Amino acid sequence: MSFLVDASDSISPEQAQQAEEFVRTAVSGMSPDDQTAVILFGGNALVERPMSGLAELAPITSVPQPLQTDLAEAIRLGLALFPAGSGRRLVVLSDGTATIGDTEAAAKLAANAGVEINFVPLSRETAVDGSPLTEAWVTDVRAPTRISQGEIFRIDITAESTANMPATLRILSGGTVVHEESVDLGRGVNNFSVRLRAGEQEFARYRVQIEPQNDTYFQNNELAAFTEIVGPPRVLLVSNDGTLADDGTPQPAEAAQLQAALEAVGLQVDHTTPADLPASLAQLSNYASIVLVDVNAKNLTPRKMETLQSYVRDLGGGLVAVGGPQSYGMGGYFMTPLEETLPVEMQIKDQERFPAVSMVIVIDRSGSMGADEGGVSKIQLAAEGAVRVVELLNDFDFITVIPVDTAPDNPIGPLPASDKTTAINLIREIGAGGGGILCAYRFRGGGAGSRGIAYTDQAYHRPGRWL
Repeated sequence: MSFLVDASDSISPEQAQQAEEFVRTAVSGMSPDDQTAVILFGGNALVERPMSGLAELAPITSVPQPLQTDLAEAIRLGLALFPAGSGRRLVVLSDGTATIGDTEAAAKLAANAGVEINFVPLSRETAVDGSPLTEAWVTDVRAPTRISQGEIFRIDITAESTANMPATLRILSGGTVVHEESVDLGRGVNNFSVRLRAGEQEFARYRVQIEPQNDTYFQNNELAAFTEIVGPPRVLLVSNDGTLADDGTPQPAEAAQLQAALEAVGLQVDHTTPADLPASLAQLSNYASIVLVDVNAKNLTPRKMETLQSYVRDLGGGLVAVGGPQSYGMGGYFMTPLEETLPVEMQIKDQERFPAVSMVIVIDRSGSMGADEGGVSKIQLAAEGAVRVVELLNDFDFITVIPVDTAPDNPIGPLPASDKTTAINLIREIGAGGGGILCAYRFRGGGAGSRGIAYTDQAYHRPGRWL
């Protein structure tokens, strides 16, 4: 946390003492893990205390140029003092008058860096001549950091007063009065809430003013809050519209009606194909939601599916998967980041409708299967194919794996598919190195209701009947 203390000529000795006591009390109450810095500002900004974990504040000695008040420079200096990776906050103690510098730009810089700015107005109960003080000031203004164009939002305002009196509450945006009402201030703390509609897309500054009937210092009658107004929510529609199927025929235009419906309710819709779907999380972050319209997993790279998962899990983005013949289970979502992300499972749970399967996988392990294909040996490719088959089996199924060269070699199983880990580990241990080519093997199944054989080899061997 950095304290930015106004030390310009508009600050009286009483207010300066009030500010120092506030900072001293705040520093002494920090936990041992907290760090604080103190900056004094006027026409320039000076570091009174660098970022430190000390719970005591030495007497303030810095003397900035007193004739001007440059809050913008103090904000920039405060941002520069923060260590990386910490929770960051700026606390401004001032009478609310900045005479030079671009305070709005500095506040925007802080907002973009995720730094919260809090204002503590400096006040006193008596005037300089000792007479009772009649004073009102704005203590706090709170607005959403990010809203959409046309959205109804709320600004919460806190003002304090030393006496009961009427006042005018006014809110300005871009120099235009967007709200004005008469209010009755009570002695002490007063809270107000105002609802406004967001205007055009911009980084908006909402200035809140209190104009009391009787007032001593006008400099503390205004505070501002900053809000980013973004355009209508953007939706990315991903479909095969306009592409060709595997057989060369045009894909049906399935997303057109959905796009029209989304645009009809004011959403901004971008359309892309699975091939052009961004694989960058930064690009996906521009969208409030992503809609997959009957998209097959084979048309999405593993990296794109992982990025979609991160978009939902880490950024809180929306993901809609519209079903069809090329999506969900039939679209290869099983055991992919898409299945992990979506609130559905790709495997049917009503297993009573399916008989048990007894699956035999025959793998050619002859010496030539040790040759590389794109950096991976053929035997590894065959083993991974067998692993994928095992992963698809139900727990009540059975699996047998038979490595062969000139003869069957150390068959694996039959094993219940409920013990997938054992089967997968044994399959991945199969290595190439036998001689000749495969021999005939007759499948003798158990009592399963359905039997199947999966056979992998290099597809070039002598003619003949091998199974």
